[in-house]
Amino acid sequence: AEAKVSIAVMEVGLGGRIDATNALPSRAIAASGVTSLGLDHTRLLGDTLGKIAREKAGIFRPGVPSYTVAQPQEASKVLFEHAAEVGSP
Repeated sequence: AEAKVSIAVMEVGLGGRIDATNALPSRAIAASGVTSLGLDHTRLLGDTLGKIAREKAGIFRPGVPSYTVAQPQEASKVLFEHAAEVGSP
């Protein structure tokens, strides 16, 4: 069904890169965010914080601002590098 909404908050499932929210067009996204990362779902997302961060960074889009909370250095480095690669401010 379709609804005329002004603002919607969409939460990713396990990981941004493989998440269904990637079906949303970039023009419909005001910002992306990554909350604190931990060693969860390692079988699917990877066995290090860097690998998990890379999966989560899959929600970053060109021209769409991305935000995160303070992360361990390994995760933070990956998130910032991926944001730069895709052109996410």
